[in-house]
Amino acid sequence: MNWLLAFMIGLSLHTSLPAFADDVRPEVGHFAPDFALFDINPKVIRLSDYRGKVILLNFWATWCLPCRGEMPTMEKVYHEYKRRGLEVLAVSLDTGHEAVVAVQVADFMKELKLTFPALLDPKMEVARLYRLAGLPTTFLIDRKGVIRAKEVGFRDWTDPDPRKKLEALLR
Repeated sequence: MNWLLAFMIGLSLHTSLPAFADDVRPEVGHFAPDFALFDINPKVIRLSDYRGKVILLNFWATWCLPCRGEMPTMEKVYHEYKRRGLEVLAVSLDTGHEAVVAVQVADFMKELKLTFPALLDPKMEVARLYRLAGLPTTFLIDRKGVIRAKEVGFRDWTDPDPRKKLEALLR
């Protein structure tokens, strides 16, 4: 299947919601809106595929300097807590032709030696779904799919306060 056709199919998948649709909204205490996006391989990744895991859902872009600073700290906690059930999903909001964006994002991930999944949202549909106001923005989602924290702006995820939030969700 060619890349563009696969991407278009993926876009049509992004709107599926969990069973409790009335409780779904991008706010703390509510179920995280489900979506499906392509990663850089391209493989379709659904948020709901990670139910049962703690998710650090990060929205970012390659041109965002605070995002560039934050990513290595996300990589460190990803490796430290992955065995305990942490998953990091990094949604790139770089815009442009999908194939070009995929190469840009893959180069960025390689340059910073990042191993967590990088998803592509070049039309910013998931960004709108999550009502983003700035970058980076991160949602911490518990094992049941409920948003437990929303962080706007740079975070050093290796600092004590962010670690405490992650560890509380991983217990």
